[in-house]
Amino acid sequence: MNDTPTLHPTRPESTATDAPTPLFGSDADSFVQQLRLASQAHRAGRLDEAIASYLRLLAVRPYHAELHNNLGVALRLAGKLEASVAHHRLSLAADPQNPALHSNLGNALRAANRPDEAVKHHFQSIALNRDYAEGFFNLALCLRDLSRLDEAVGCFSRALTLNPDSRRSRVELAIALLMRGELAPGFAAYEARKRLPETPTPEFPQPAWDGGPLEGRRILLYPEQGLSDVLLFVRFARELKRRGATVIVLCQALLKELLRAVDYVDEVVAEGEALPSFDLHASMVSLPHLCCVDFIALSTEPAYLRAPDDSRIKLGTLDRAKLRVGIYWAAMPGQAQDRQRSVPFSQFLPLAGDPELLVFSLQGGVHQKDIQQFGAGGLVHDVGRGIFDFAEAATALSQLDLLISIDAPVAHLAAAMGIKTWVLLPSAADWRWQLGGESAPWYRSARLFRQSVSGDWSPVFAAVRSELHTLKHQ
Repeated sequence: MNDTPTLHPTRPESTATDAPTPLFGSDADSFVQQLRLASQAHRAGRLDEAIASYLRLLAVRPYHAELHNNLGVALRLAGKLEASVAHHRLSLAADPQNPALHSNLGNALRAANRPDEAVKHHFQSIALNRDYAEGFFNLALCLRDLSRLDEAVGCFSRALTLNPDSRRSRVELAIALLMRGELAPGFAAYEARKRLPETPTPEFPQPAWDGGPLEGRRILLYPEQGLSDVLLFVRFARELKRRGATVIVLCQALLKELLRAVDYVDEVVAEGEALPSFDLHASMVSLPHLCCVDFIALSTEPAYLRAPDDSRIKLGTLDRAKLRVGIYWAAMPGQAQDRQRSVPFSQFLPLAGDPELLVFSLQGGVHQKDIQQFGAGGLVHDVGRGIFDFAEAATALSQLDLLISIDAPVAHLAAAMGIKTWVLLPSAADWRWQLGGESAPWYRSARLFRQSVSGDWSPVFAAVRSELHTLKHQ
């Protein structure tokens, strides 16, 4: 029994029964059959159907450990985190010596951003079973969230010793190495992500580039993960161009006009458009490994993205304002860790009350309405409402003295343009910003402001206000 719905016991620690219990009036309509159907709906991603079925079964078997476990998993996937935690606690109460149930409760607590509690249950899971590979893996994830990287690496390694075929353990270990600043071995190990089912596999007849000679070859670079990774890793196209390649970039439509202004890219194609001919292809995320990058010199390199020459975005000025400051506070809903990365808009309002600062919002999406909801229409100038792609965003950024942003694509764009960028990071920051320190390995114009306590942004903004005071008087 692990973090997936099961019916029949898959491990000795499971105490779930497979004895049929009559339900709904006939032997055929049994508890086991209904639980099997609910689990099938769960595995197929039909969470509403699965949850409704689990709840119906719960009325008949209120103390069934596996039923509470499966319902907890489904609720977690549906974003109902506190209910998920509660059901996992009931599952554990029915079977307290089950390592898998401790681990699944830890997973729910981690999703609810309670990593300290999660770690305790993951430790209990491996104390009950020292050969529980999945328990070591889940513990490692939590330890990594808590910046206990050495312990996390040890637990990932133990998980791999117990289960050498675990691709996910190899990928998560690679991320821990990247966070620890071991970039060359980290990116080499991160190639294992290509064997995960959720990693898109390009259906190109041409071969993948293996790092070999490129003189006279046409290479297609494709996006693998998101907008931020294209903005971060497209810089390595310059190295491919230096090696004699013709560089074609396939990207999201929002990035096409921006990348057309890049002098080391020969052709830009938006997703969905017809591809030109090419000889080789490579994921942009693989370029640091394939190019054998000198990571020490990377942060000293000049800006590699720029705004197009023409744009309709024009930012105004005020006589008393010393600095034009852009802000971006909320991740798009549904993005990974959007709640942890996002900052309440109210944290920015004291900055807008400073007459020496002229504040512009570059926020996109549903959170643009925060400005009006907080009555800040006369304090924060909403530029984001008129920005429709990253070329226009770059033009707006080029007119700023400073961008203060959460971990979002606009922060990568500003830093890649060489604009002074202050990035606000949660305590469990994305691996691209590494662990600890105020500088980013990729951008010399970026400064990092990190949470010391999960969810507490007040000390972060105290540091931002102090640095703004210094910047205004330079």
